[in-house]
Amino acid sequence: MAIDITSERIIGLAEAARIIPPRNGRRVAISTLWRWCRKGLGGVRLEYIRLGRNIATSTQALNRFFLALANEDVVEMKATDVTARAFTNRQRPLPVAARQASLEQADRILEQAGI
Repeated sequence: MAIDITSERIIGLAEAARIIPPRNGRRVAISTLWRWCRKGLGGVRLEYIRLGRNIATSTQALNRFFLALANEDVVEMKATDVTARAFTNRQRPLPVAARQASLEQADRILEQAGI
């Protein structure tokens, strides 16, 4: 979805950095916001517009961006849960001695069968 300048509250990246709550006591850098616009984060890009030489976004675009990131986390967590379940349901490999004993038993059975 693109930013609608007629109905959304347009803000500069500096103001957007002030709006986002600090993390570890530090504000988000303006360069981080610009990177989120240009390259994205986790496949999600922050919507922006150019106002001459200035870059702006909107409070609604920030909201959409963070909601999309949260949705990506949910999708990733579901995929991870499936992978984790598949891994835990897998049989553990036999210890070397048990594996060797199993192979020897199979050889005996095949030999008795004439194979």
